[in-house]
Amino acid sequence: MQLASRPFRRFSASAARLALALSGLAIAGSAAATDAEDEAFYQRASNCAAAMQFDQFALVARARSGDTTVRPALFELTKLGFAYVGEAYLKGLRDPRGSDMLKAATAAQKDWPAARHAALVAECRVEAQKVYDNSGMWRMLVDNKANKRVDRFLSMPPLPAASAASAGK
Repeated sequence: MQLASRPFRRFSASAARLALALSGLAIAGSAAATDAEDEAFYQRASNCAAAMQFDQFALVARARSGDTTVRPALFELTKLGFAYVGEAYLKGLRDPRGSDMLKAATAAQKDWPAARHAALVAECRVEAQKVYDNSGMWRMLVDNKANKRVDRFLSMPPLPAASAASAGK
């Protein structure tokens, strides 16, 4: 009996080591997959935030030129941008890397034709709305942050007359 149980012990110890090694590989593999998925999300969030920020600044310029009707559109765009950026933060993206990614995306998009920009913003708005809708209790924080940012934008002094004329174009 002793001889029969000994190989079994060796086998079970070997099997346990093998199982631990395989589970370690599985965990490492899923972490690598998660890292790749997060990295792709960070890139997309940066590209979308840059595109939506361009439109956001155009709305701010209109508001500073006297257009009092932009608040709802400005709030919506700001809210969606914060939802995307907030999700990237929750996934682990931090500054200065996040700011650097946004600057790079902004620079890459600056010479895009209007149609390409509009297409990206349309896609991003749909994606960001899904992120916002799935944000649960964080939605209240996103709304609060967006309202504060919009209030700050709208409290800026009016643009000088020459700048106001170019903002309306």
